[in-house]
Amino acid sequence: MPDLSPRGRLIRDAIFYTPIFAVCAVVLLLMVAGIVDRAIVGMVLLAIVTFLFGYQSIQTLRDLGTRPGLVEGAVTRRWTKRDGFVVKTHYVAVNKAIFRIPVDAYLDLKTGDLVRIEAYPHTGLVLRCDRTGRPEPEAPPVGPAGPAGPVPAAGRMRTLRTARLSPPARERRDGGDDAAKRDEPR
Repeated sequence: MPDLSPRGRLIRDAIFYTPIFAVCAVVLLLMVAGIVDRAIVGMVLLAIVTFLFGYQSIQTLRDLGTRPGLVEGAVTRRWTKRDGFVVKTHYVAVNKAIFRIPVDAYLDLKTGDLVRIEAYPHTGLVLRCDRTGRPEPEAPPVGPAGPAGPVPAAGRMRTLRTARLSPPARERRDGGDDAAKRDEPR
């Protein structure tokens, strides 16, 4: 498939989603009006499909009529997802908005990086993604006796560590010689 410009991708999506949405919407309206024979399960499924294609179509058509916006902020989250078990898609969250970005930009960004993303507002289609800064790593707190020691385990980690260090319940219950030797002070 040829590599399309972002505007070309919007046009391609509009050409793909809008006719399917229109056909599904017309058939659904004909079912509701009783002109087309209907089954309640089929009508519910068609309503769901119509909603999904309609959402994509309307968002794409809205972006065709607007100019791309500029979003600046820190990357709060980054993740990947497999779409259809074939394509791996890369996402970042900036200022409570989710953007699908190219793999090169994804590999360059870390959580907390400051970025400037130029994207269409409704579909989140990214035109350009630039890292503008990286936060300074925080120095470990230094107390009067030097750097702070290890942080004590809390919550589930404490439970797991305690379970590993305590004798098995069977040895405690049986009161075997090994348990008695282990409990003796040295």
